[in-house]
Amino acid sequence: MMLPLKLNLPAILVISFFLLFTHHAFALAKVGHKIICQVAFDNLTPTAQNKITFLLKELPKKHKKLINKYNHKSSNKVVSFADTCTWADAVRKYKSFNKYKKWHYLNVSRNETEVTLYTCTKNCITAAINDHKKQLAELSTSWKKLQALMFLGHWLGDIHQPMHINFASDLGGNKTRIKMKGVKCNNMHWLWDECLLYSPSTSQSQKSLFTTLYKRLSTQWNQAPITEWKKDSVYTWATESLIISRSPDTLYCALNAKKYCMPLKEKTIKLSDNYQKTHQKILENRMLQASVRLAHAIESAL
Repeated sequence: MMLPLKLNLPAILVISFFLLFTHHAFALAKVGHKIICQVAFDNLTPTAQNKITFLLKELPKKHKKLINKYNHKSSNKVVSFADTCTWADAVRKYKSFNKYKKWHYLNVSRNETEVTLYTCTKNCITAAINDHKKQLAELSTSWKKLQALMFLGHWLGDIHQPMHINFASDLGGNKTRIKMKGVKCNNMHWLWDECLLYSPSTSQSQKSLFTTLYKRLSTQWNQAPITEWKKDSVYTWATESLIISRSPDTLYCALNAKKYCMPLKEKTIKLSDNYQKTHQKILENRMLQASVRLAHAIESAL
């Protein structure tokens, strides 16, 4: 799209701001969301799987095309449940879905160490999960019910990405600049969205990454403490992410004497090669937790 030739300085600054900080603000990128949902789907009962398959028939053609376009597939390609878990990001550009933009995350104060019911009651990720799980359970088969399912699948990925339970002052890590050898991601949010998922120092396609991580998480399912993870509440999930964000090892912020998690002094945080290896395991565990909890939420609601 061509920009007008005459732009005043404030307009230029606004445009630059959004180009810098919104492009990579999608939790776990496309691959992460699809892996979480595919692993969850695989471990549903046949009855729940059939209900989802039937519900996917409610997907309007224009949204089918939108999902396929977002995932770089042909417009008439069959859309799987895993594909639909990227829908909540794909519809961000439409005004009719503007109200959901704040539902992807939860901002907390820098001295907060726990997320509770009272941390946020609306327009945030914890409220979004409760709302759409309720809709999935109560609505009859319809486009609205399918939307609730697609949102729920996406929200479970978002809440388990640590940079989505975070601080408004730096846009959930989007303004925290980082540098790591051989890694393209240049801010903390983008790193936890995407780059941590890839094997260090290797060139890997999204398709290859999906296959690798999908197999690894599927194998780990039976060894995971599934019963314990199912018991946890949405506030526990958010608190787990916050604890990772606040951890000194994450190198995202530093605790002062009053336990406020304050921005690091460095303009660009230099991360060691070992950071990738260590934190990739943490992120993969969060994805497995998300899959287990999503499967449980779907089984409970359908």
